[in-house]
Amino acid sequence: MKVLQEGPLANLLNRLMDLILLNVLWFVCCLPVFTIGAATCGLYEVTMRYALYESPPVMSTFFQAFRKHFKNATHLTFLFLAMGIFLAADLWCAFQWKSSIQFLIFVVILAVGYFYLALLSHVFPVLTYFHIGVKESVKKAFFLSMSNGIFTIFIMVLNLIPVFLILLFPVYFGQILFFYFIVGFSVIAYLSSLHLIRLFDPVRAKEAEELEEEQRRLRGQK
Repeated sequence: MKVLQEGPLANLLNRLMDLILLNVLWFVCCLPVFTIGAATCGLYEVTMRYALYESPPVMSTFFQAFRKHFKNATHLTFLFLAMGIFLAADLWCAFQWKSSIQFLIFVVILAVGYFYLALLSHVFPVLTYFHIGVKESVKKAFFLSMSNGIFTIFIMVLNLIPVFLILLFPVYFGQILFFYFIVGFSVIAYLSSLHLIRLFDPVRAKEAEELEEEQRRLRGQK
């Protein structure tokens, strides 16, 4: 969706408008809840192509990925929703159960929670990029996230920023929700994709970066 035609400012504004459109599409398509996974696949299909310096049409690319990954993404949605509810219930029980080993129980639950969040932040991008099944996506997401080091924590924190902001500034709940409804989630996905694409396919990412640098150099000579 091009607002302006030429120049760095035009490119920035065009990308911002694309991210706004993408964010609204994702938000609306998540409303039935069980479609969150498919919508997230559509979101990452666009943002990972942005990370490869491509300019795909937002709506057609989003809905193509939405339909393509709907079945597997829905299975993953219910799987991780069930796991999240189980972990939350365990954490609540740990708070209620006064015991000498309560601290140890908290440590175990938090450790499991770390692996859960690491998987959750990688599994839908993995499904989107590699076009594999549910089990293969979970396995690949686990090994990639565990080999990702500090960047896994970075991506997890990026995805948890809305929760942190609401907890820290509850009085601004409406403003925070409005910002994320407009552009927040697509920006998070885009920032995550800039690293994830280098993790998933370093050769292709490097080639795309070199090609973009060459094109910039040629444009600068004109």
